[in-house]
Amino acid sequence: MTSKRSVVVLLRVVFVLFSLYFVNDAFYKWDGYSYYMRFMDFLPELSLAFILWTVLGLVLGFILWITMLLTSRITKVIRFEHLMTWFVLVAVLVVVKTTILAKIPLRNWTGLNRLALLIIGAILTAVIIWFIRRYVEKIVAGLDSRITPIVWLFAVLFILAVPFSIFIKNSSGAESLTDKNIGITVSDKNRPNIILVTWDALTALDMQLYGYSRPTTPFLSEWAKDAVVFKRAYSSSNWTSPSLMSLMTGQRVWTHGFWYMNKSFSRRDYEQNLPKIMGEHGYFVYAFVQNSYAHPVTLGIKKAFSVKEDAHIFSVPRDWWFSKLANFFVKRPIVEEWIFETNPLSVFINSHQPDIYTTLVPSELVYNRFLEYIAQAQKKSSGLNRANEPQRPFFAWLHVFPPHDVYLPPEPYMGMFGDAKRFNTEKKQWDSQVLRGDMGEYPPERQSDLDIFRKRYDEFILYSDQQFKSFMASLTKTVDMSNTVVILTSDHGENFSKCCWQGHGGPNLFETFVHIPLIIKLPGEIKGKVIDIPVEHIDFAPTILELAGIPGPEWMEGRSFLPVLRGETMEPRTVMPMEFLKNRALGEPITKGTVAVVEGDYKLIYYIEDKKTQLFNLRSDPDEIQDLSQQKPEITEKLRRLILDNFSRANAKISQARGL
Repeated sequence: MTSKRSVVVLLRVVFVLFSLYFVNDAFYKWDGYSYYMRFMDFLPELSLAFILWTVLGLVLGFILWITMLLTSRITKVIRFEHLMTWFVLVAVLVVVKTTILAKIPLRNWTGLNRLALLIIGAILTAVIIWFIRRYVEKIVAGLDSRITPIVWLFAVLFILAVPFSIFIKNSSGAESLTDKNIGITVSDKNRPNIILVTWDALTALDMQLYGYSRPTTPFLSEWAKDAVVFKRAYSSSNWTSPSLMSLMTGQRVWTHGFWYMNKSFSRRDYEQNLPKIMGEHGYFVYAFVQNSYAHPVTLGIKKAFSVKEDAHIFSVPRDWWFSKLANFFVKRPIVEEWIFETNPLSVFINSHQPDIYTTLVPSELVYNRFLEYIAQAQKKSSGLNRANEPQRPFFAWLHVFPPHDVYLPPEPYMGMFGDAKRFNTEKKQWDSQVLRGDMGEYPPERQSDLDIFRKRYDEFILYSDQQFKSFMASLTKTVDMSNTVVILTSDHGENFSKCCWQGHGGPNLFETFVHIPLIIKLPGEIKGKVIDIPVEHIDFAPTILELAGIPGPEWMEGRSFLPVLRGETMEPRTVMPMEFLKNRALGEPITKGTVAVVEGDYKLIYYIEDKKTQLFNLRSDPDEIQDLSQQKPEITEKLRRLILDNFSRANAKISQARGL
């Protein structure tokens, strides 16, 4: 076979193999993306990924051709057709591994080196080629002729992908301080500044402030002595996006409808939100969010914020060429995932990236950026307010990623709680096959490892506590704290033992997943208070509005708990965390998921698909060990009926909105 002919044959084969793999992966990905986006929104990402994928494949094919050609000419024994056949067989093996085997849980393969598996496969294909060496030229020629129709088909798709790939969504970006609302004046100059700080994946159960045995929050414990601490604050869901959407809207998850896993495509504008109301009533509204799953762009509330920064600027870039290359596609996250995470070549390359010993998303990046903006805004305000105009108050949402996994606190925090050499790097944590493994599940025999993971998590909390301490010290020098409210909470909890589940998300709504901290520092507060009334995320927005002297809209489902901050009494109300991740999010009724209800001392968890219930007395059994659903049938049925009645009304609204 001539050199010219051989390169054409190899590139055609590579083109077809890469395209077939891409089509298979595209169907797999669309099955997930279709839960929350329409195909016409997915098509530009699909097209650009296909173009880049194909170019990558052709470059690889050309490198392989040079390697094969040189090998055949140097050895004089191994012909190009032999190498070509070997390549096709190995490629098939790789496809099987990355499609079929990749979807099989490999807990029992912990000690198996996957690279060794590929090497063994490559050797076996070489043996096969030896036995069919007389026929390889005919095999290659036959393969080349038979793939011609497929080559033309994918070539047409490649050409069509070019125009579709140019439809790029507008990015969020950081907007100027001279926002469109800058001319709004505030009639009441005494309205307070309000700073809402949310930590990602912080459970109240691992906080020294809430009675935990390890000293994880020494500063918060001291800071809270003249603040209001809620003992029974709850997340509206067990993972980031739906929880914070409930916080920002005052609506339950089944009302705002944002329950799907999405950082790749921003939700369409959702007008019913807290920051929009704050802005309309004269507040300057900031968002500094370190987690893309929580970003205003992702949640569909970006227009409400006067200033917002892209999430990726709050991370330390990896000092590695492949990661730097991926940064060019940071505004096209679907494409970035396709090319730099799930591409079989990128998977191999990523396995050789340098290890990380310290978090790449330090909290101080968010805190410092906010302080810079505040200092800049105050400098501008001092120039604008020469005519004694009232200074505009602000509402700022700061969402920091720690202590979310990967749990990599910097020195001196790493190892403070023991086992300093275990799971102390990113690679060690991911290679453990425990950290957010098969949907968070792990076998019971790995519990001792999870106990060490929890030490890393607790050290990350301690680091976060000290970073918040530094932030508060700087804040008091920058902002008038005599007229500033600071609220500290989290989006959800984190679990390391209950139901053999690591992390958060999934079907579980136990206390470790949904019991969150809530500390409110009011101006001039001297004596601290501890509140035992249950509250949840949907109550935050009405409370913030009342703190600002703004009436709450009817569409908010929570209620303000400001009266208890003033020392008044309030009747307890039920709280209702929920998760619906497996449901489609395009206006279809909810059929899968879990809903919990807390009323008084009792908590009922209801699993929709299985119609299973669990009842716990949180006062006498805070660890939720003893299921009382059989012993307390009256309470079980009462709380189950409460969930089902609300669930039916929510589904009726969804169906009505869709016109069903």
